Amino acid sequence: MYYSTDDFGGPGPFVLQDEDRFHAIRHSGEIRLADGTLMMLVVFIIRRAAGTFDQYIVNKFLRADGTTNKTLMSKCGIAADQIEGTLQQTTATFGQALQSRLGPPVQWDELDLRAVSGKDEQIDRIRRWGRLHSVRVESP
Repeated sequence: MYYSTDDFGGPGPFVLQDEDRFHAIRHSGEIRLADGTLMMLVVFIIRRAAGTFDQYIVNKFLRADGTTNKTLMSKCGIAADQIEGTLQQTTATFGQALQSRLGPPVQWDELDLRAVSGKDEQIDRIRRWGRLHSVRVESP
C-alpha cells in the first residue's frame, strides 16, 4: 500500500507494506520565517513488520510569492530500542535550530499511534487529527 501525505503526489514519500504501521507522527505547526515564508516540519515514524523503524522528515515551505518547496529526509533500519531516543533527538535538534533563529520554541503536536495495530484505524485517526493536508491510501 502507498500512503501519500501532504500532497507529494505520485506514490507518496514512503511505502508501507501490509504489516507495516505508523508508530507516531509529530507536527511542528506553522512557523513563520522572517521573509514571510510559512514552514512546517512533520516527522513520521514507521514501524516495519521486520521489527525495525524508519523515520521520515518532511519539510514544507509555503513562500509569500505562492511557490511551495518540499524536502524529504529519512533514516531507515532504526532498532526498536533506539526509536524513542531518535525521535526525541530529531525533534529537539530541529526545535533548537528554529528557536535560535526565530525566538519562540516549537510546540510539537504528536499523534501517538504506538498502540493502534489496525491500518484502517490508523488512517482514520490521522484524518481526525487534522494536522496533515491530505492522506491517501492507494493500492500499487
